This record gives sequence, structure tokens and C-alpha cells, in this order.
Amino acid sequence: MYFAQLRFGSHHYIAERVAFDTTHHPYDMPAAAVCKLHNIALLLFLLLLFGGVALQQQIKNSLLPADQSNYNDVTTSVTSTQPDNKSSAEDEKAGECLLPLQNLSQGAFVQCRKSSPSQECLTASEFWERQCYLNMTESVRFYHLGKGGGGTILFSLVENGIVVRRDHPRPSTHGIEELLSGHVTTLLINIRDPLDRFVSAFNWRSLLFCQRDGEHRKKYPSEVDDKDRGRYQPHLRPQEFCYEKSSFQKEATIIQRLYNDDINKLAESLCEESSNFEHAVEHTKFISHAKLSMEGWLRPLLLDTNTTSIKPQGLTKFMAITFEQQSGHNSSLLEHTHEAVQQLYFDHGVDEETLDILMSRKTLRLPRVSEMMTHSSNSTAKRKVLGAVGKCCLARFLEDDYRLIQSMLGDANASNVLDPFEYVHPIIREACEWGSPTRRQLCRADLQSMLHRRAEFLDRSLGTCRDAVTLVDES
Repeated sequence: MYFAQLRFGSHHYIAERVAFDTTHHPYDMPAAAVCKLHNIALLLFLLLLFGGVALQQQIKNSLLPADQSNYNDVTTSVTSTQPDNKSSAEDEKAGECLLPLQNLSQGAFVQCRKSSPSQECLTASEFWERQCYLNMTESVRFYHLGKGGGGTILFSLVENGIVVRRDHPRPSTHGIEELLSGHVTTLLINIRDPLDRFVSAFNWRSLLFCQRDGEHRKKYPSEVDDKDRGRYQPHLRPQEFCYEKSSFQKEATIIQRLYNDDINKLAESLCEESSNFEHAVEHTKFISHAKLSMEGWLRPLLLDTNTTSIKPQGLTKFMAITFEQQSGHNSSLLEHTHEAVQQLYFDHGVDEETLDILMSRKTLRLPRVSEMMTHSSNSTAKRKVLGAVGKCCLARFLEDDYRLIQSMLGDANASNVLDPFEYVHPIIREACEWGSPTRRQLCRADLQSMLHRRAEFLDRSLGTCRDAVTLVDES
């Protein structure tokens, strides 16, 4: 069956990932000159690596400023291995033209990196040999929330021959216009417990900055050659390189000097009863990935002026891909993502039989977390455990995110702690309504788990956070 095939067996996958992020912010990346140099180097590399005028023009477009092009394209260079021996019947099917790939629904088309498919019909083997993929950048938008498993989702899409339009680390300025105008039909979003995501973001940024004393890593950019600055950015290789304070002056000062790299200090300052509350709220606006909440990403869909504005032919599917570890459940983020891959193929006119054939001949395109992509979200360096009071303060600070999760679940799953938002576009309530019945159930269970784990902190009838923690400890 198809889903089993997506588990990739025991094959070895080798590929390279290059991502373009064209939306910039003064506190999200080093100096503009470095970014420009990096982009030029990537452009030259890709123009040499991939032939073809059409593809070269697409790569050029991907490097345009955000107001001209918002593509965050993903390309892979693939080292193929031979597929397992197939039966003669399977070989015969795989050698047939995959007609549905010629008749995709609007918003998707086949694009290949090794020679154009022109008008002839592609076989399953040719699809992978020519490094083809379904380009869905016109119809599918991926809201990639930092520190929430979005990288895993992105890799899985690419390895299975899908490219979508990605917004990261914030929504594009024109995104809501496209959602409301009918340009985008499917919105993907990765969802992690808001408190966990915030803590992960703080610790991740703390890890990236050079320590004032005893730092053994090379300082970026002063100790890195100009030609290597694209490869050796600290967020790609945090165990070897660190950002100097000058690269992110405000953010580094807040994390290191004001809060001493301690998430507890920031979290407890975010308690409404704290004398530092207003200052702490301002400080969060400079911490990458933490500064924009999930509610901030989806706010246009929560405004009463927009909840009925999306055209019928526009946004028709809202796909939440959850990242939550529940006791007693064996589901994983990758399994949710595999179903998303299947759903996107089906939505764009590829039937199950065609998809089975296509995946049976896949010549292994899993992007490796290479030396350029050792994104050390799992690094434990400098990570501090968040205390109960800090958890309570942070959960209440992020209350709107939890209300949004409650809104996704709908009235049938309402809790007695939080009320859903009064105005939400109906599409929000369909966050889990895609994929198999089992996946839908697991998605709802994941969202309910996020609410359940924070319920005692979000219950304001228990008083202040210190009162709530004391009551919970005594009960």
C-alpha cells in the first residue's frame, strides 16, 4: 500500500537542500551585504549545476526582493540508487505513461531539473531520473512556524516530489491578499504546543550567540572567510560557529544581558503581576521565532472583517500538521506529513493507483541533514528547564494561541477553561478535517493534549500563577 511505501524501507537517501528565504528583517539575519553575497553565490552555483533557460529564470526569480517574488523555493541535487528488483508486472506498470501527470488540476504542473518533460508522457522511472516534481507554488501555501517541526515537513514534501510556496520566518506581506483573492487554495501550517515552541525558540537563539567568556566556537562573521560565509552561518552549524553580538545587537543584548540566557527569567517577567511585564512583552518582539505567535500568523483569518471575505473559489483547505508527543500514541510528525503528501497529490488530480506506481519507482530523494543542514534544534547546550511558575506565566502570555487551538477543535470539543475566538473563518475549524479517519482523530487528540497540559495554568479562577502553582502542588 502507498502509506507503507512512504516509509522508504532500508534505502540510503542522499541529496542536498538549498532554501531561499526572500523575506528579510533587520533582526533575522546578518548585514545586508552578507545576505546579498550569499544569494549571489547560491545563484551562480545553481546556474552552473542546473541547465535550461526556463529553470535558470525560475532560480533568478526566486532571488528577487520580497515585493517581486515571494518564492522560498527548495531544490535538491540527487545521488540516485537503484530501486529494488520489481516483478515483471510492476515493471510493466512503471514503464507506462502516467497520464494523470499530464492532466493535473489548476495550480500544479510538472517541472524537471534534468531536461524538460515537453509534451511526452512521463513514466514513473523517468519522473525520478529527470528529478521532476509537482510545482504547487501557485495553489499551496505553507506557513512554516519556526521551532515547530516545519523543517521536517519541508524535507518530506521535497523528497516526495512536491514543491510548495513557503512563508518563513513570518507571513509574507501579500499573503493575506492571496488567501482572500482566491489565488491560494490550500494552507498548510505546522502546530506545536505554543509554550514548547516559545521555549525552544529562546533556547535556540541563546545557543547561536557567542558567549562573552570561554567561547570555543569561531565567531561569525569576523573569523570566517568571505567565501565561506554562506556555508558557515551559525544557524546551519551551531556547534562550530556563533554569531557575534553585532550581527543581532538588540536580540543578543536582551537574551544575554537582560535575561542571562535563562528562559525562566523571561517567562516569570511575562506574568501580568510582574513589575517588568510591559518591558518583557516588548523584549519578546525581538526574539526570532518567538516574537510571532501562531495567532499572529493567522490573525487575518480571525478578524470579523475577513471571516467572510475569502472567495468560494479561494482557500478551500486548511491543513494542520501537529507536532505533539502523547503518551500511549505512536503517531509521529513524519507520519502526519506523509498523509499530507498523499493528500496534496490527490487534490491536484493524481489518483491512488498512479501515486502507488510513482512511489514504487522512486529513486530516493530524501534530503539529508548534511553538513550544511545540521539544524541543531536538539542541542542541549545552554538549555535551562522551565519551572512551574514560568510555565504558567508563559502559558497565560500565549493564551490567544491556546484559544486558537480551541477554535480549531470547535464547539464540540470546547473546554471549560478557554473560550474559542468569537470570529474565525470557518476554514479554521477544518484544521484536522483532512486525510484518513485515524489521522483526523490523532490530529484532534494532539490539539486536545496541548490544551489539557496547560489547563491548570490557563484557569484564571485559580488566581495568580504563584497561587495556581501552589494550589496544584497541594492537590
